[in-house]
Amino acid sequence: MITGEARCASTLAVLRRCLRAWAAVATVLATGTCAYAESSLDAIRARGVLRVGVKMDAAPFGSLDAAGRPIGFEIELARLFARVLLDDDARVKFVPVTTATRFGILQAGGIDLLVATVTATEERRKLAELSDPYFMSASLILVPRASKVEELADLGGRRVAVVRSSLQERDVAELQSRALLVAVASAAEGVRAVKGGQADAFAYDDVVLLRLAQHDPAFRVTGQPIGPRPYAVAARKGDAELIRWVNGWLAKMRRDGSYGELWRRYFAPFESRLVGG
Repeated sequence: MITGEARCASTLAVLRRCLRAWAAVATVLATGTCAYAESSLDAIRARGVLRVGVKMDAAPFGSLDAAGRPIGFEIELARLFARVLLDDDARVKFVPVTTATRFGILQAGGIDLLVATVTATEERRKLAELSDPYFMSASLILVPRASKVEELADLGGRRVAVVRSSLQERDVAELQSRALLVAVASAAEGVRAVKGGQADAFAYDDVVLLRLAQHDPAFRVTGQPIGPRPYAVAARKGDAELIRWVNGWLAKMRRDGSYGELWRRYFAPFESRLVGG
């Protein structure tokens, strides 16, 4: 007959075996993650191409010129990363992404880095590795030039276009609960909604709207900065080595002055309306 003491000893033995098994599994997982992270830069070098997710409709961060070539602040960052990693800034493959698709493409392994107006938030840190900030952005409001709207408070009962899955979608809903949100797929679609009368305003990243209004007299940008937050480069979760490498080069750019030069080239005309560099 098995005594209570024997049963207890048997149960403890089983628990110890389970704990050893889980420890072994954890060691394997940790080793696998470490090996993955440590091999990321070598894998890119072996491939000879750095794949970067960028936006193509968010000038001056990323857009296409008249010849269909990618241009913009984030495009130049991506080219720099390719130049220092692969000795040739032409060895970057630009993969077009949108606000809604960018993290899915990153997590599926379609790109190595995401440099696409990614606002750093705690929720996004759970999805990906995020770099140190390279830009500080807030949201502003784009309206037709003749609009009476001057600030977010004026948008109660009005139709406000917001990019689906963007932080503006959440911010406007929280800060102006009476606004009628019109979800759009991209910045370009949000602008078209205002121009076509489907929306009374479009809430989006400050620089993008300021540049657009600079080139299109049909619009103006209004409101106080909403939700200032930093932009960061993103890599797949666990790919910490690659993000450390990115951070090293961002820091070097700030030290040698090349970051300031790049910033002024793209953002100097809007500096008085921006929350920071």
